[in-house]
Amino acid sequence: MGEDKGEELMEKADKRLKGGFSFFSGTAKFEDAVEMYTKAGNSFKIVKKWDRAGEAFTKAAECHLKLQSKHEAAQSYLNAAMCYKKTNITTAVMCMKQGIEFYTEEGRFSIAAKHQKELAELYEDQSDLENAIAAYQTAADYHEGEGSNSAASSCLLKVALFSAQLERYDKAIELYEQIAAQSIDNNLLKWSVKDYFLRAGLCHLAKGDVVAAERAVERYMDMDATFSSQRECKFLQELVNACKNYDVEAFTNAVVDFDSISKLDSWKTSILLKIKNSIKDEDALT
Repeated sequence: MGEDKGEELMEKADKRLKGGFSFFSGTAKFEDAVEMYTKAGNSFKIVKKWDRAGEAFTKAAECHLKLQSKHEAAQSYLNAAMCYKKTNITTAVMCMKQGIEFYTEEGRFSIAAKHQKELAELYEDQSDLENAIAAYQTAADYHEGEGSNSAASSCLLKVALFSAQLERYDKAIELYEQIAAQSIDNNLLKWSVKDYFLRAGLCHLAKGDVVAAERAVERYMDMDATFSSQRECKFLQELVNACKNYDVEAFTNAVVDFDSISKLDSWKTSILLKIKNSIKDEDALT
């Protein structure tokens, strides 16, 4: 029933737009069409006809633009994107980008940032790390411009995470250290500092720069007086020593001990495996 109702509304809206133009009827026909396309989109959503729903909301957006209503057009494009996400990622991305662009043109950066993050998550779900990094960085810039530093940091943590996965360790280190420095004096955020330092230290080791890793640990202890007593600090020191001595067994024991108390996530496990393999390779050459 929802599908039939949707098709009926789409047909009526299309016919309304084809009506003759006059000074008095021009605006009214677009207003009428917007209402019908929007209702059609909702009708299609009820019966999960996602492509048709997306098409209806896109047409509503185009009518809003005729009415010079960019804010409403943006919302309609984003409604379309949410529908296309179910069936057509490429079209969903296009609609989302269009909606975000209109919000930024209108100076609505807070809401643009929210949807920019959704765009980044869409890329992340598709394992498109290059575009995810760019989208999260833009979302962070929007949040930071609006004074939402916590939201900006959450986006930058994603940039750091994926940068490390793509072996752009310098970028990851820069961001982890930057966010740690910003969090040390914040009562709500300071508990995460030890994890940021750990991640940055692992990136130093993954680069193969043991000297830089050792210096970084010393610097982290200077930055945060509590870090030297944290398990993460001891773990990094053990890893650094194991790498200096090409001691695979000591490295493995340190990882097992740490994991038995603080469960390692997949990112840390992956980067630790890379470091361990590099020790094996170096050890084989000596």
